[in-house]
Amino acid sequence: LAIQCYQCDSNEDYTCPSGYAFDKTVNAMLDCNGFEADIPGQFCVKIYQESPGWGGWQKTTRRCGSRTSFGVAWGCRWSWDYTGVFMETCYCEDADGCNESTRLSSSVVLLSLSLFSAFYYLLTRV
Repeated sequence: LAIQCYQCDSNEDYTCPSGYAFDKTVNAMLDCNGFEADIPGQFCVKIYQESPGWGGWQKTTRRCGSRTSFGVAWGCRWSWDYTGVFMETCYCEDADGCNESTRLSSSVVLLSLSLFSAFYYLLTRV
């Protein structure tokens, strides 16, 4: 039995919003070892991207996954590329449809980074 995940891209599908609640009633899960899966796999992936600056963009991709770039298929990883685009990649395999969740953890990370930056600035001014 294969895991079932949501598969959608916010740039291509209005039922897969980025930055808004994900509606499970209009999106169906698919078998990750079935022919519908864009990428067959053993776990679910949710990738959130956000560009910096005024007029920036957001993108969310949900899909199956077969391998990670970190070697562990659970939890979230955060990174920024050289242009400043923030990316949160979350892996899960504990339940069918586990890649439905909205982006809560990145808000905590961004808040923590902001507080750390402010604290660092205050310490360097002394």
